[in-house]
Amino acid sequence: MTGLVTGPWAGARLRTMRLMFFMAGIGISVWAITVPYTKIKFGIADGTLGLILFAGGFGGVLVMPFAGLAISRWGSRNVLLVAAVGLALLLPCLVSAPSPLVFTGLLLVAGTMFGALDIAMNAQGAVVERQSGRLQMSGFHACYSLGSLAVAVASSVLLRLGVSYFVCASINMVAILLILSQGGFLVSHAEDAPPEGPKMALPNKATIVLGLCCFACFMTEGAATDWSTIFLRFSRGMTLASAALGYAAFAVAMAGARLLGDRVATRLGQTAVMRMGCAVAVAGFGAAIFVPVGWVGILGFGLVGLGTGNIAPLVMSAASRVPGMAANHSVPAVVGLGYAGFLVGPVLIGAVANGLGLGFALGLDAVLLGATFFAAEAVAG
Repeated sequence: MTGLVTGPWAGARLRTMRLMFFMAGIGISVWAITVPYTKIKFGIADGTLGLILFAGGFGGVLVMPFAGLAISRWGSRNVLLVAAVGLALLLPCLVSAPSPLVFTGLLLVAGTMFGALDIAMNAQGAVVERQSGRLQMSGFHACYSLGSLAVAVASSVLLRLGVSYFVCASINMVAILLILSQGGFLVSHAEDAPPEGPKMALPNKATIVLGLCCFACFMTEGAATDWSTIFLRFSRGMTLASAALGYAAFAVAMAGARLLGDRVATRLGQTAVMRMGCAVAVAGFGAAIFVPVGWVGILGFGLVGLGTGNIAPLVMSAASRVPGMAANHSVPAVVGLGYAGFLVGPVLIGAVANGLGLGFALGLDAVLLGATFFAAEAVAG
């Protein structure tokens, strides 16, 4: 196990890790804004949009087995930096895609980049958490939410002022690249090198349970990212600028929950926090789906963010402590399943929405969160 790291270097490492999660939030939030823009730009139906989004999911799933191998060979820091640079350069390209076909191809590559970034970032975060000797993952993920929130609010203001989507995406690309200049403070490969053993290993039962919990949580996050604005725009008749507040409420509430998550989990226990989160998120979905009022929908997505905020961090932290598996095997497996939920889940929502309505599709997500309630003991540790 990695030893404790103290002193000024430890503080710099924690700050840098938080910046990296903030950076990832910037990248995914630009993606979230691009999806409804592309739907309107090309006049794409929900079902077709769901199929297009499958390209991003497929890219993420495709990279999962190789991301763990890359981390074992080159270290999570190097994989994180390379993937983040690739994602940043793709953001303006996604917005300026001239056709749905080109957009789909770019989304495939972006999904691959974000998948590798997500796995490397959480693997790096797990090492930094162990080095600090206390829970840190909720705080890291809070910074991810703050990055998403910052972009959602800033983009809403800029769009109202008449700034183009391309300029917004370019500004965020520059912000990501500036943050990556601090990558030298991250954990080196010498510090996070895996123990001697097989390069790959099949996940055990505990890892699979954690992975499925992560799948449900990330599917919810993907639903809010890709579909909350569309739901409020087309099912509740709100303007695009106002509908974007649904995702902003989700991001604000998620960030708030995560900022306090480590302290609350230490005091109440990780299982209790996860169960309370599932219950609150299901209630939020119920409000958004069954009350046909725009502001209630915004409030509902806020409750979803509040409830799910600490589920993923608790699962990631538990993944690094799975009995019988090295962290370099368990963390990529859990994050990989979670990433599948983030990208494949919204595709399934689109397919169901095309035939049964978007409200019904979001309800299926709530059912998965309800099931996660009963698996909460998996994060105890």
